[in-house]
Amino acid sequence: MNRLLAAATLFAFSVITAMVSASGDPDAGTTGKVYGPFEVLTQDKAIVRDVKFVADENNVYIQLFPEHKEKEIRVKLANEYFASYREWHHGGYELVSPANQGKTPYGWTDFVNTSANYIEYWMDGEVILHLKRVK
Repeated sequence: MNRLLAAATLFAFSVITAMVSASGDPDAGTTGKVYGPFEVLTQDKAIVRDVKFVADENNVYIQLFPEHKEKEIRVKLANEYFASYREWHHGGYELVSPANQGKTPYGWTDFVNTSANYIEYWMDGEVILHLKRVK
């Protein structure tokens, strides 16, 4: 019985260690960090290096790692979690930041200024950053 318990404990430790080393961070998917009125629900830390909120402008900016700076970003706004997308001023439900637009390495993206409860940033069909208004 003790050997079985020891083997199970060793296996669980190995799985956790492998998960941490694969991502480099045990909390790589979700951080809970707060930027102004927004809390980070999900952040792909391999793509999104940083987020900043400029209070006097009420703007949210993101900073990508250089290897992802030339990719297209799609931004969606919602009042509900992954639902009821809001329409942008141009009439669509996604704001597209085109690929290959010459962003500088570690430069900040164009800002998002919204009263929506959720901001979703998508790249290659995956959510790379999901923010929730908490204030």
